[in-house]
Amino acid sequence: MARKDNKKNSRSTRAERKSSSMPTWIGLLLSPDGPGRWLLVVASLLVALAFLYPGAMFGGKVFLSPDSSNAEAFTTVGDASLAQGHYPLWNPYLFAGMPTFGSLAYAKYLYPPSTIFNFLQGTLGFPPLTWMLGHLLFGGLGMAWLLSRWRLPVGVLVLGAVVWLLFPRIVAWGVHGHGTKLGAAMYLPWIVGWALRILDGRQWRAMGMTGLLLGLQLLRGHPQITYYTLLVVGWLGLWATLFPFEEWTRQLSAKVRWFRLGQLLAGLALGFLISGIILFPQYDYAGISIRGQDTAGGGGVGIDYATAWSLAPTEMTTFVFPAAAGFGKATYMGLMPWTDYPNYFGFLLILLAAAAWRKKSRSLVLAFGSMALLAIFVSFGNFGFGLYELLYGYLPFFNKFRVPSMILVLVAFALAVLAARGVAAWSESIADNLDDPRRFPLGHPLVLPALLAGIGVLMLVTGATGAVRDSYVSGLQEMAATSGKQAADVLLKEAWFLQKSSLIRIGLLLMTAAAALWSGFKNNRLIGPHLPWILLVLLALDLGGVNKLIVHPEEGLHMVAQDSQGRGSLVRAGTMVRAPGSARSDQKGPEAEVLSAAVGHDRVWPLGSLGSANVWLGDSIRSLGGYHPAKLARYEQIRKRLYSQQPAGHLANWLGGKIIAFERALTQPDLDFLRQTGINLESTPVQARAPYFYRNTLALPRARLLNNWQPVSSLPEKDDLEPFLDGIQAGTIDYQGTVFLTEIPNPMPASGVQPLPEPVFLEDGLDEVVLRVDAPTAALLLLSDMNTPGWKVTVDGVEKPLLEADLVLRAVAVEAGTHTVRFHYSDPSVQRGLTMTVIGGIFVLLLLVLPTIQEKRSQRAQGSPTHE
Repeated sequence: MARKDNKKNSRSTRAERKSSSMPTWIGLLLSPDGPGRWLLVVASLLVALAFLYPGAMFGGKVFLSPDSSNAEAFTTVGDASLAQGHYPLWNPYLFAGMPTFGSLAYAKYLYPPSTIFNFLQGTLGFPPLTWMLGHLLFGGLGMAWLLSRWRLPVGVLVLGAVVWLLFPRIVAWGVHGHGTKLGAAMYLPWIVGWALRILDGRQWRAMGMTGLLLGLQLLRGHPQITYYTLLVVGWLGLWATLFPFEEWTRQLSAKVRWFRLGQLLAGLALGFLISGIILFPQYDYAGISIRGQDTAGGGGVGIDYATAWSLAPTEMTTFVFPAAAGFGKATYMGLMPWTDYPNYFGFLLILLAAAAWRKKSRSLVLAFGSMALLAIFVSFGNFGFGLYELLYGYLPFFNKFRVPSMILVLVAFALAVLAARGVAAWSESIADNLDDPRRFPLGHPLVLPALLAGIGVLMLVTGATGAVRDSYVSGLQEMAATSGKQAADVLLKEAWFLQKSSLIRIGLLLMTAAAALWSGFKNNRLIGPHLPWILLVLLALDLGGVNKLIVHPEEGLHMVAQDSQGRGSLVRAGTMVRAPGSARSDQKGPEAEVLSAAVGHDRVWPLGSLGSANVWLGDSIRSLGGYHPAKLARYEQIRKRLYSQQPAGHLANWLGGKIIAFERALTQPDLDFLRQTGINLESTPVQARAPYFYRNTLALPRARLLNNWQPVSSLPEKDDLEPFLDGIQAGTIDYQGTVFLTEIPNPMPASGVQPLPEPVFLEDGLDEVVLRVDAPTAALLLLSDMNTPGWKVTVDGVEKPLLEADLVLRAVAVEAGTHTVRFHYSDPSVQRGLTMTVIGGIFVLLLLVLPTIQEKRSQRAQGSPTHE
């Protein structure tokens, strides 16, 4: 006990002597409790962001990628509608139509911070990516604030914050247009920090803040990241209840700790209330999208689709060797379909995190370490020894998500926290001049520097001499053989160059880190106080070497392109950083004016590479193709047939596929092949340049009148869509002259001798379609757009029953004569969600305001004079 007291007094004396010898403003800046330290944290984070994104911060540049173009394509149309006073709830331009709100394709003004960023960017002239930089700054501050609960030095706070922002996956999200993922992830440290405060006993205000932040994260619009956040909070909350992190919380009774865990759950529930405006539509839409259905009847995303981006265990080597499986683009040989970046952490970060293992922090290290380990196993997906399948089958809502490797963001979060704790533990050990070396992290002051130096020398030697080249190349060839990729010699040569460069660079950094740690131990007064900053710079250089190729792939990566003869060739990767004007012009579809005139109110069926991109979405051209991660489940069944090896031309006819678009001119064998699939193309294209547009003479009008119908019950498989689609394509179902209905139409269609005229489009907008029909007899008006809950129809202003036609489309029965028919859509979940958001907002406001009022009342009561 005396020895502990002496050490405590010694530490206090050193701290007092140190503080007295420095200027007051520096002491305030570096004090664990001083407000000035946050200025240093903010300044450090801004320097890190400027180092990584100079074009975005100072040049007004943006990132252009296929994902960002796909995601932003509908924004152009939605914003134009909003400017005219109408909030769009339906996207008619993809997949024969889909909701925008529940699918999160367009949810403007639901996320309050976007109002601030819109003002900064649109009114004050801030750079276009201010929203991204603002979220990163917010997330970095959150990590620093979370770490500050353990009273760590300011350099350690900055180290943890910078490491969190430099994780390559987070950098790639920003570069490749996954802004909702990036924005939602930045709430993770804040939510965890306030959750721990609830468990500390600061319940009411912390409950309000937890609910508010979780609600904002949900409103940011990426439920999978929020789901991972809830897993982290639940894991840490349960662990801290059973095995408290701090000594003083271990002295609390189990009843108190469980009660606080209940309060944490209540705070999380408030977050769901606040986000009701988006959760209700999202939840309802999940039931009809591929997020909630699949053809196997699993109630979620199909297991094969969900696990497409699983991290194979053999690719764990990318955690420490960024080019171990190739480095994205052309050289990636791993088992994921493709990727543009590795999931790199680095030896330095991992070993610094291991240094957090000390007796007084074992519960915390075990909690974060086991969480990271579980996340790695989940990231294996279908390679994960059955764990993913177990969670897919039994963990609520887990089967709604895909891309198992996305959960590795939790590993980055855990390593950032533990590495900061590890650096603090090392710095504290050398500052205390401990007599017992066993009390150092990892048991001895020599262990950590020796590990770093040994690994660094090994990597430097193998990289410089090329000693492992043959084994590396053979390993890539084995990966390629397993994944079905082509391991051409030119690709292997390029991959080895990236691997060799990484080995040399990382080896030098590890040796420098080892020298810094050992020098800090040997010369505590000179090096020790600066050690966190030195390690911060080394970590930034380590992660930055990988991030540079993500932000600027043109500076070191290559991709495969086709030459004029259609042969593959290796070319330098394209530039991701562009001026905003060039990004906007690239979003305009090629030859959009020509295509719009040719298509009219019908649809284009884009084939080849055009089929999986939202090429003409921003031009208000309806398409049978495109991209969205949460398509309607029933349309996905159609899409798979349209884009199979034998494209279902009859389905394209059925849905109004009037124009076929292709990158090159079609030859006569191409035309003959497509004719066998059910379509007939004019041999002369609409225009004689790429992309080429061909008229399909067999396409049915998108809106048409019919007088023949059959009940769905007359079909052999009743309301099963799969055999119905098979019947259309096989020609056994008359989709041209007959419509199949789920209920009896009223009035009943009457047969006539004269052809039925084609309806005329009066309005063909986002949420409504208005047509004029001149029916010589009672008939059925069929609109070949997808039918979902929320659609209604009126005839001459009178609401009529909306009929589900051909299992997925819309129809209405009309009397003989001239009529105006209006199909209109409103999301039925929005009003319910808005009510929940208002209720949640009131509760959160009370939890944030009432404690403050109570504190002020208590202060006034304590400060008032007593009267006898």
